[in-house]
Amino acid sequence: MNEFRRQHLIDRKKSIEELFEKIKDNPNPEIIDLWMLDEEHFIKWRQIHDFPKLLKHFDSNLLLFKEWKQDQNLTDKIIIESGELTPFLERKRWSKKRKLFLTKQTCNGVIRNVVSYTKLEGKKQYLGQEFHFEPISEFYSYLDWLQRRQKSENILYINSRTAPGFDSESVSIHADVYSSSKDFELLKMGGIDIPVNGFGILMRGKRLEFVNLCGLRLQGRISFGEEGNLSCSYCACDNMTASELDMALLNFSHCSMNNFQINNSKIQQWQFYDCRLNGDFTNNEFRNIDVIGGLFTPVVNGCTFLDVNVHEDKAIENHNLYAYQLLKKSYVEQGDDDSGIKYFVKEHDFKRRKLKGWKFIGKTISALYWGYGRKPQRIIWTSLVMILGNYILVLPK
Repeated sequence: MNEFRRQHLIDRKKSIEELFEKIKDNPNPEIIDLWMLDEEHFIKWRQIHDFPKLLKHFDSNLLLFKEWKQDQNLTDKIIIESGELTPFLERKRWSKKRKLFLTKQTCNGVIRNVVSYTKLEGKKQYLGQEFHFEPISEFYSYLDWLQRRQKSENILYINSRTAPGFDSESVSIHADVYSSSKDFELLKMGGIDIPVNGFGILMRGKRLEFVNLCGLRLQGRISFGEEGNLSCSYCACDNMTASELDMALLNFSHCSMNNFQINNSKIQQWQFYDCRLNGDFTNNEFRNIDVIGGLFTPVVNGCTFLDVNVHEDKAIENHNLYAYQLLKKSYVEQGDDDSGIKYFVKEHDFKRRKLKGWKFIGKTISALYWGYGRKPQRIIWTSLVMILGNYILVLPK
C-alpha cells in the first residue's frame, strides 16, 4: 500500500469517528450526517436511538410479536446486536426448510451475531479474511412462525404521512390514527440528492431498514466503491426520482415504491424483491433486472429491456400479471420472440391458477398440449407419444 492511500484511509476513518462522536447522543441528526456515516457506525447509531424504539413498537402493534420472541428464545438485545432486523422478520427466501441459524461470528477481533440460512461452524476463509463461526441457536423468522399458525402480518403498514410528495415528507407505520400518541416514524433519509464524492462514488454504502427514503433523488453516474453498496429493506421509497442515471447493483426488498420516476437512465443489476412499485419509466435502458414477487406496475414509454425477468418465490405473494403482459409486449416489439413467448406463457399460467373446475382443467390441458398455442411443436411430440403408447398396448402378448 502506497503512502498516499494509507494516509487516505487513516483520514477517512478519523473523519467518520469524529462525525459519530458528534452525533452519537443526538436522536435527530442531520440527514446528510447519517449518509456520511459508514455502515458500522450507522448501525451503532441505530442500535442506540432507533432499533430499540422500533422493537418496542413491534411489541405493541405486531400480531403475537412478543410471543414469537419468547417461543424462539430471542430477545431485543440479541436482535439489536446483530445489526440487521430483516432476517428475523421476513419469510426465509428460496427454501422449503424454514429454520434459520443464529451464529456468533468473529473476524479480526470483531464479534457479532449473524443470521444464516445454513449451519456455520469452525473457521472459514472469505475474501482473504479468516472467520470463526460458533452456532448459538436455531429459530423460525417472525413471518414463518406466524405462517405455521396460519396467520400473517403486514410489517411495513404505512398508514400515516405528513407533507406527502414534498422533501419534508414523514412516514409512520402502524399508526393509531384515532390517538394523539406518538407513533413510530421511519428514520428520514430522503428528500435530498443522494450524496456522492467527486468521483461519483456513493457516500457511503450501507444496509437501510425501516428508513424513509421518500423523495430521494438519483442523478448522473453513481458507482459503488470500497465503502460498500446500498440495499433497502422495509423502506418507504415513494416519490423517488432517477434522471440521467447510470447506476448498477441496487437492491430493494419489501419496499413501498409508489410514483417512482425514472427517465433517460441506464439501470442495470437492480433487484426488486416483494416490492410494490408503480410510476413512470421514460426512455430508459433496463439490463439484468430481477423482479421477484410483489407488484410491478410502472407505466413504460420508450424503454429497452435486456434480460429483465420476473420470478416467483413461494415464500411471498406474486401479483405480477401486469408485469408479464408488459414484458411480453416489450420483448416482441424488440424482436425477441423467445422471451415474448416465455412471458405469454407466464401470463396465461397466472390466469390459469385463478380458475376453478372445468375451466382450470381445460386451461391446463391447453398449457400441457401446446403451450396455449405458442408452442405448437408440442403437438408433434404428444402425438408421437400417443401413437407409441397405443402401439405398445395392441402388441400381442
